[in-house]
Amino acid sequence: MRSLSVRALALVTTIAVVSCNKQSAVEKLNPDGNAVAATAEPSRDARLLADLFKSAAPKTSFFTVSAKQPGTLSTPNGTRYTIPPGALRRKDGSVPTGPVSVAIREVYSPKDFVLTNRPTATNGQYLLSYGEFFVRATEGGADLTLAAPIAVQAPVRAQVRPQEKVPMWDGDTSVYFTVNGHNQFNQPTSVIQPASQDPGINWNAAPDFALFNPGTGTLDFQLSQLIQWRNCDVFSGTTGPKTTVLGYFNIYNDDTPSSSPEQPSMLFFKPKTINSVVKFFNIILNAPNGFKGFLSYQNVIPVGQQGSFLAITALGGQFYAELKDVTIAPPASGTNYTPVSFNLQPVTGAQLLTLIADLNNR
Repeated sequence: MRSLSVRALALVTTIAVVSCNKQSAVEKLNPDGNAVAATAEPSRDARLLADLFKSAAPKTSFFTVSAKQPGTLSTPNGTRYTIPPGALRRKDGSVPTGPVSVAIREVYSPKDFVLTNRPTATNGQYLLSYGEFFVRATEGGADLTLAAPIAVQAPVRAQVRPQEKVPMWDGDTSVYFTVNGHNQFNQPTSVIQPASQDPGINWNAAPDFALFNPGTGTLDFQLSQLIQWRNCDVFSGTTGPKTTVLGYFNIYNDDTPSSSPEQPSMLFFKPKTINSVVKFFNIILNAPNGFKGFLSYQNVIPVGQQGSFLAITALGGQFYAELKDVTIAPPASGTNYTPVSFNLQPVTGAQLLTLIADLNNR
């Protein structure tokens, strides 16, 4: 599952990077594919919104185990992680001798897709999600690696029964930048550095699958690497004509294009009865008031699709939002897009979190 952003490839050999002639220059890819200097910071309103999301986002579960006999761990969501004896290793390959701390984070629902900025879409096409999983193990604060995979049994929470084999996806929350400068001998050089990815997580298809176990009602798969998001998703399978959706905000924060990594205006789409959330990352350019907002990728939203939009803005320390049920209409004659207008109203932080939670029922 990949986010709606342009693919910021984790492999340095394949990422498109633009450099300049300054002594030290850092550049990256915007969601629209344009290279810009990585100097943006979140605006005050964006930080206010991010702090609210963080307060209600899924919490990390912590466990303390023995590296020699770690056993099986169960999270509050009912997911079971079986760590084989000797699987946890230090980076030099030795077995830890002290207690090991295991941190597990899981994302299962539309509400949590929004709060953790992990939309379930690839190139604008929404996906049916069966969960996202992250595991980290440390000894005395030092990260450990795996010498053998962790077996995972994840309960099926989505309304749609999974197929026998569900594709797995790898994710990273970082993009990579080239920093140009000089080394200790004053010779030109460059290094690759990671930084937080603005549009959320970058998902790439993995070669393995999760297998549905009808006896336990779980999807069973393996984690072969720590400190990396993994998830189980399938394509929605929608067919028929598609359109480009433009979402117009009556209240829009003009800091949105330059605020990074959080943004003070956002637009999400939850397809009806589908465990999925699409985030619109593309910003409408050069728009007058009343037409500022976001648009989907070109021709990716199914005409006739029922669902719910959640439009959010933080402006001047005040939250604004609208949760709107829609049926995606075909473009009007002579046009190539479907407009949806939003009348955002003032809400408290608690009211906004209630609207986000309501996505689970749509």
